[in-house]
Amino acid sequence: MLFKQITLDMKPLVEKYTLPLALSSSEHTFSNLLMWGGNGKIKLCEDSGVLYTLLDFGDGLFMFPPLIADTNGDYAGAVKKADDYLISAGVQPFYRALTGSLLAAFRASCPNHVIEEDRNNYDYVYLASDLITLRGKALHAKRNHINKFTSRYSYEYVRLTKDMLDDCLAVYDEWLRGKKYVTADMLCERDAIITAVTNMDELSIKGGGIVIDGKLAAFSLGQRISNEMAVIHIEKAPDSVDGLYTLINQQFVEHEWADVTYINREEDMGIEGMRKAKLSYRPVKFIEKYTARRIR
Repeated sequence: MLFKQITLDMKPLVEKYTLPLALSSSEHTFSNLLMWGGNGKIKLCEDSGVLYTLLDFGDGLFMFPPLIADTNGDYAGAVKKADDYLISAGVQPFYRALTGSLLAAFRASCPNHVIEEDRNNYDYVYLASDLITLRGKALHAKRNHINKFTSRYSYEYVRLTKDMLDDCLAVYDEWLRGKKYVTADMLCERDAIITAVTNMDELSIKGGGIVIDGKLAAFSLGQRISNEMAVIHIEKAPDSVDGLYTLINQQFVEHEWADVTYINREEDMGIEGMRKAKLSYRPVKFIEKYTARRIR
């Protein structure tokens, strides 16, 4: 199997496999793969009607579940080929982002793998109308955050264009300066922003921002992944400005995604503060994900 670094020109290849499956999880969008796959972190291999995704994020090689063109094909054989590759690379076969029909295929075809819930990577899904109106007692605090912000600041909502990359990076760098520690994941996110904004037209990514006193203060990036759902890939604002995160969240959906039913705001990665924040917006459902590990 010959794996190659993911590049923009692989979009038709990836979507040949992903679009028929109608997956609503964030990991399986081409944009997500490209954004996070720089520096060899994500590689692809198409072999005998199967697309394999190999990932290396510093804690060992793993794969996403193989994507098979023929839904009636030999899924067990595709997984075995992936297992053999990982074993030859010196690691125990391990798969992330099993969801929907991919999870069902693993359960039906791979009895020699143990499948476990991956709660830290569940995607949070909200009604777009809830994020726009923030109505009801449960979201009262969100409305208060916005009211507090608007009592202190005048702002303008703007639609991002790729020539605003430096402005987005300035927002990100300000956010980074407010952190106690800078992790490798944070620097990867900066690279992801560069990839997303630079290629936003080719990736059908929309961006929105909040401008205060002529300067971009917050921004968000997302895309439609189906007729009824959009996914938010990136959202950034300095933590020091109370209410700014709440505002960009609400404004981005109102201006760009009012015509979709659901907003997927991705996972919390097991980070306590992020989980609390995502739960506080009252998700209407989760996109459940699982891992698979070969045991014999």
